Amino acid sequence: MSEPKKIPEPPVTLSCEICRDLLPLVQDGVASPESEAAVRAHLQHCEACRALWPEAGENPAPAPLPDDEKVVRKLRERINGWLLAFIAVGLVLGLACSRSNLASGLLFVLIFPFVSGFTYWMGGRVWRVIPPLGAVLWAVFNLVDTRRYFVPEPSGTIAWIVSALAGAAVVAALCLIGALAAALLKYAFGGKTK
Repeated sequence: MSEPKKIPEPPVTLSCEICRDLLPLVQDGVASPESEAAVRAHLQHCEACRALWPEAGENPAPAPLPDDEKVVRKLRERINGWLLAFIAVGLVLGLACSRSNLASGLLFVLIFPFVSGFTYWMGGRVWRVIPPLGAVLWAVFNLVDTRRYFVPEPSGTIAWIVSALAGAAVVAALCLIGALAAALLKYAFGGKTK
């Protein structure tokens, strides 16, 4: 027995709102054949919708594909923008936690490596600014905030500066540890970089 022949059904009639929703998909060449047929059938009898795409009756060539490099570049810029905001909030939060009596120890040791590691994991070269930026912010923050705790004699000034620089070195080391941990995890999960 042979299968009965399928009689092609006429395209579904669309409302103008649905046609206008589907029109960009048809123009880009990504709509299903049924949707494209329904849109083209609607455009044949609807002057208002045809005004949105006058070339519809000419079987135009498919729209050119977007430039992949440009799309990737825009996406990378957007990700880097969000990463910079994340870095700023993370470093400020880390500095704030260092002054909290309640959470200073644990959060101080966790926040800086997490910020650096997460930024490394997301890719790009942005992570490289975190250790020096964290160290500079830490040194400036401590030089401004802790001067009153040291005696004004030269030995007190030296101890004040050494204390700020030692803390800055610890912050930079914590950031590098976070980036190293992220690099090892990324390698372990198969996300090897070139």
